[in-house]
Amino acid sequence: MDKRKTGEILLQAHKLVKKFGGLTAVKEVSLEVRAGEIIGLIGPNGAGKTTFFNCLNAIAVPTSGEITFAGHSLVSQVSGASSRLIFRSALLFALLSLFWLPLVLGVVWPETFFRLEAVLSLSSLALFRIYLLRPLTRFRPWSRLLLIIFVLVDGICAVSWLWRSAEFAEVSFFGLFPFYPMLVPGALLLLIAAPILLLLFNLSQVKEAFGQHLRADAITVFGMGRTFQNIRLFSSLSVLDNVKLGRHCRTRANFFGIVFGLPQARKEELDSAEKATECLNFVGLGQQLESLASSLPYGAQRRLEIARALATEPKLLLLDEPAAGMNPTESAELITLVRRISAAGIAILIIEHDMKVMMNLADRIYVLDHGELIASGTPAEIRSNAKVIEAYLGA
Repeated sequence: MDKRKTGEILLQAHKLVKKFGGLTAVKEVSLEVRAGEIIGLIGPNGAGKTTFFNCLNAIAVPTSGEITFAGHSLVSQVSGASSRLIFRSALLFALLSLFWLPLVLGVVWPETFFRLEAVLSLSSLALFRIYLLRPLTRFRPWSRLLLIIFVLVDGICAVSWLWRSAEFAEVSFFGLFPFYPMLVPGALLLLIAAPILLLLFNLSQVKEAFGQHLRADAITVFGMGRTFQNIRLFSSLSVLDNVKLGRHCRTRANFFGIVFGLPQARKEELDSAEKATECLNFVGLGQQLESLASSLPYGAQRRLEIARALATEPKLLLLDEPAAGMNPTESAELITLVRRISAAGIAILIIEHDMKVMMNLADRIYVLDHGELIASGTPAEIRSNAKVIEAYLGA
């Protein structure tokens, strides 16, 4: 692992707020991490530490405040107006499904279905289409492709039926009443026009919504790795495969390259295995590459999680209570490992309840209580801080 330059500000959170309804889990917390530092984040249970972590790597979207990491702003800049625009567009496309599917099936296949089968088919198709549009309101980049596909398919169907409409005589709508096929493409084109015009006339807001909403995978690419409070391993996979999954953010092979075994995909697979093995050797699991993750003892599973996070090539590593449930020997091994990671030039932000671990590791410590930052400083300063003592032991 490359030695990184220390001293530069890597992560900066400024007045970060996260609310869940009427509950404020994080209240105007400011924190700073420099390259190469080990920073501790402590506080009683329910203080908001994990929520703060979730805001840092986009698992939760902050209500307000600013987060800057490696020169990138990690807080969504999507305005409320843009969010509402995208939601209304998705709603229009959903309503389109409810209108055009009955018209199409009712005219093109009027005698094919019994009425009950027709109702079930219409309901299934409409619900499936609405379900596929859900990512649109969450600003997933590939939902734009989904919209284009829907529009193209609907447009092709409309033009095709319009071209052939002269061939049709008057037909019945599922045998219920007379219907003219000409109305199908006409209604379809009118319905398509509504959401398309809405998006085109508000193109700047559409670009804002899809261009600035960062996701956890993008933040991982920037160089922020993390582990979780509860162990999250793929228990049925080998130790090596678990770590190789951490390399996903650093690979570029697509579906076809992987399926057909193209040279670039094979090269990336070999590179991933090599990097994963290097990370496992680093954490002391190099002799257990083919063992199942579930067969490892608890302390080794924690180290496996750290190895997977290291495989993402992080500049900053977030560790959420890595020593939880460990015995004294395992805790001592963890301290040694974290120091080795720091010596490799990777900054570390760690949540930990074991004060012995924290006082031995951290360069600086931040203390949260009920979502508020009540103290920050060196371990010696925190140990003697009256507010910290009160938060843990009571007044």
